[in-house]
Amino acid sequence: MKDKLYKLFKFLISKVFLFNFLGAIAFIFIVIVVLNIYLKFYTQHGKSVTVPTLIGMQTEDAIALLKNESFDYVIIDTIFDDNVDKGAIAEQTPEPEALVKKGRKLYLIVNSKNDEMISMPQFVGYSIRQANSLAESYGLVVGNLRYVPDIAANVVIRQLHDGDEIIAGTKIKKGSKIDMILGLGLSDKTTLVPSLIGLTYKKASNNLLDLFLNTGAVNYDETVRNRKDSINAKVYKQSPGYSTINEVNLGYNVDIWLTADESLIEAKMLEAEETAENAENETE
Repeated sequence: MKDKLYKLFKFLISKVFLFNFLGAIAFIFIVIVVLNIYLKFYTQHGKSVTVPTLIGMQTEDAIALLKNESFDYVIIDTIFDDNVDKGAIAEQTPEPEALVKKGRKLYLIVNSKNDEMISMPQFVGYSIRQANSLAESYGLVVGNLRYVPDIAANVVIRQLHDGDEIIAGTKIKKGSKIDMILGLGLSDKTTLVPSLIGLTYKKASNNLLDLFLNTGAVNYDETVRNRKDSINAKVYKQSPGYSTINEVNLGYNVDIWLTADESLIEAKMLEAEETAENAENETE
């Protein structure tokens, strides 16, 4: 037994064993170092890139940009969004400006190039206020109002699209304008033109409808460059102007001019207030 232990001890302190043992340790160390370097290179350890802003870009342009910057992508859905141009990127994951590893996959949601279609609702028999609320809930726009002699005052008698009568249930593009023919009642009614300065198109149009007036020509200045600008733009000029004296017939057209320039809007609002005050003073 002692001889065996002695031989084992002699072997453990021999040059052959020590050489092989140290060689094995060195080999393991080298393997660990190589694996660490490989993993750092493979995973781009410590290196990150910024996710570009794709929202609002046309899909083809966004894809070209991603390929150029070595990003992968997947289009996961198509939606209808009035706040984004048709065919443009509506949403992205990860968010713009996020830091990710190079080659990261981005998930995109695209705004459809096609118009969203809906079934035409029934407006006939409703008051103009009810019809306006119903149109808004369906994503339609109340167009021109025309009044004809009828005992049903301010009630929709006919509904028209592009000059032709349209029946409920007909497929129509969401956002279409629906013209309406309403009863005038038994008298020639008139109303005052409201002040629209500082209002968005939607708010101005609704205010006119509340007074049974039409939105006439709609003009945007050079500051309105895209759909988002047009939604946020505000009225800086109207014709006829606001008046507390002169009335117009129901169904009269009021033209509006819109801008995205807030300083111009503020100046025009002050100007409109001064004009109204002067007009009131002249009548006193």
